[in-house]
Amino acid sequence: MPRTDRSPLTAAVADALDAYDVIVLLPRYWSYPDRESATAHVVLGEIDILPHTDCRTALPGPGREEMGVPLSPEQSAAVLRERCLGFLFGSPNLPIHLDGVIWQSNGELPVDEDYLAGVDRDMHRAGLRPLGWAISGRWPSPHRELPEPGRLKDLSFVQRYQPIAGRLRTALDARPARRN
Repeated sequence: MPRTDRSPLTAAVADALDAYDVIVLLPRYWSYPDRESATAHVVLGEIDILPHTDCRTALPGPGREEMGVPLSPEQSAAVLRERCLGFLFGSPNLPIHLDGVIWQSNGELPVDEDYLAGVDRDMHRAGLRPLGWAISGRWPSPHRELPEPGRLKDLSFVQRYQPIAGRLRTALDARPARRN
């Protein structure tokens, strides 16, 4: 937590900076961004249902549900920003610079690639660099788990994430040089 002694983490990150291209800090027990040790901030924005309609109306009778009015890609992007990124900029934390956002859906997306490209354009206009869209099966709840090491050798698992990894690498390479 922010009030604990973070000097061991700071020392470990400083020692590892020359040995690795990218160091990923995975917070434990809290999910606010690390402003002291991290050199880049990339958010994994997990979405449950993509906001592509404004509301759903439940009508009397079994299985009678209307989808609601479709949202534009720009409106969908605004809802995603409000839903997933508010914790980064809210009290008591100061704003941070995000190097990018990876959006992860827990299931197939109900829109096509053109719609997602429109969401990405609006995110970029708002200053949030979109790095990709990931489709994932539901994570075990309430805990998130990293993949087993053997799963990382499964090409069908790894190949889904290669385009996002490439865009992440491009975003990190485009950052200004670090000042000492």
